[in-house]
Amino acid sequence: MIRAVLFDMDGVLFDTERIMSDGWQEAARQMGFVLTDAQMNQMRGGSKARNEALFQEWYQGKVNYEEGRKIRARYQEEYVALYSLPEKKGLHEILGWLKRQGIPAAVATSTARESASRYWDLAGITPCFSASVCGDEVTRSKPDPEIFLEAARKLSVPITRCLVVEDSVNGLKAAKAAGAFSCMIPDLTPYTEELAPFCDYVCDSLLDCMALIETLNRKR
Repeated sequence: MIRAVLFDMDGVLFDTERIMSDGWQEAARQMGFVLTDAQMNQMRGGSKARNEALFQEWYQGKVNYEEGRKIRARYQEEYVALYSLPEKKGLHEILGWLKRQGIPAAVATSTARESASRYWDLAGITPCFSASVCGDEVTRSKPDPEIFLEAARKLSVPITRCLVVEDSVNGLKAAKAAGAFSCMIPDLTPYTEELAPFCDYVCDSLLDCMALIETLNRKR
């Protein structure tokens, strides 16, 4: 039985992974370096510290990660200001349904709280979450399970009774390492057979995820 749902944010609740990816490509253009899709996949779901370490590994100190991150962040903020925050299909439906079912929801995102909480407020979904853990509140980032274990602890629900909803490889690995059920909603990273060990379920959207939870809990 699923007793709680732990949501990643970017790429799951909001269609922001595309904006972030475009922002990093803008940074690469301005700063004169190349960032491949494979590299972006490694960064996705990771913390600032983890991604900074990846930049050091890839570019050997020749690319200033902090400068690139500032360009990416500015690009993202300008996009949201111009076009509003893009929400994922089924966002309000699944959060409302979980509340009616008495199933608590939490956010476990690598994004820092200042930015993440502003997005929840913009979308009007802050009251839907019983707990939240952000990237600047853990010491080890995904694929380490710390963030999901902490979210489950805040909800007072065993992690083995939690469903983690993720879109990134790092997030899915963290979910399985934590001992949770894992559900992938593919975004920029497609589902492949290589991800099968980390995915218990794959859904097309949050609406399908809602149906999945309903089915699983009917079988209890």
